[in-house]
Amino acid sequence: MTAPIAPWRRPAFRPTGRRAAVTLIAFADEDVLNTRPDLGLHDAVPKTAPTAALDLRVHQYVDSPTWIDGWRTGALRNIAARQLDNLDRLDAASCCYSITVEVDDPADLTHLQLAWAVATMLADAGSCATLDTYACNWLSGPALASLSPHRPFTIQQEVSLIAETDPAPGFGHPVHTRGMIKFGQPDLISGVPADRIEDTARILNHLARMLAEGHVLVPGQQLRFDGRRTLAVTTYAPDAATPDVNLNNDGLLLVDV
Repeated sequence: MTAPIAPWRRPAFRPTGRRAAVTLIAFADEDVLNTRPDLGLHDAVPKTAPTAALDLRVHQYVDSPTWIDGWRTGALRNIAARQLDNLDRLDAASCCYSITVEVDDPADLTHLQLAWAVATMLADAGSCATLDTYACNWLSGPALASLSPHRPFTIQQEVSLIAETDPAPGFGHPVHTRGMIKFGQPDLISGVPADRIEDTARILNHLARMLAEGHVLVPGQQLRFDGRRTLAVTTYAPDAATPDVNLNNDGLLLVDV
C-alpha cells in the first residue's frame, strides 16, 4: 500500500487575500505524454491538492517558436548554462509543456506539490529540463525525476537568492529573492555594501522561509537580527535611487536603521 503524501504545511498562515502562482516550463524532444497519458497524480500529491487549478499545456516549436525560444535564450540561457550539465537537448527540444497552478491565499503549499508532481512525471516520461519561471531556476530531467514526493519542503528549492554584481549608486549591491509569488507573498530586496552581502542573504533566506510558512511582513515593521542589526520594512518602489531588478512580483524593501 502506497503511503499518502503529506501536505506541505503553513503553520503560521494568516490570510492576506493575495494570489499564489507557480509556472514550470518542461522541455522535451517529443510529446512525451503520448507515451504516458495518465499522469498518475493520485499517488504523487496530497489528497487535498487543488487539481482543478492545474493548467497543463503542450506547445510545439513549429507553432510557437518565438515563445518557446524566449524561455531558453538570453539571461535564462545563461542561468541554464550554470545549472545544467549539457544544453544540447534543451536546444534541440521540439516542444515544451507549461505547468501552471494559481490559487487564492493558500493555507498550505499543496499547489506547489501538485506543480512539481506533474513536472516530475514529465521528467520520468522523458522531458530533459524544466524551468521554474518565477525563481529562474533550472532542473535537469534526471534530477527532477529523482525527487521523492515524500520530500520535506525546502525554501532553497523554491526561491532563488540573488546578489547583483554591480552596485547601484547610493543603494549598494541589490540582494533579493525571486519566487515568493509562489506563496502569494512579496519578494524581498535590500541594498548593501559588498561586505554585507553574505549576511543579508542569510537574513533574506530566513525571512523567505517565514513568509512561506504564512507569516506576514508589512511596511513600518522593524526587525532585529542577532542583536546588532535592525532592518525596517518598506514598500519596494523602483525609482532613480532604487534600482529595478525585474522581480515579476511586488516587493518589500528592507532598509538598515
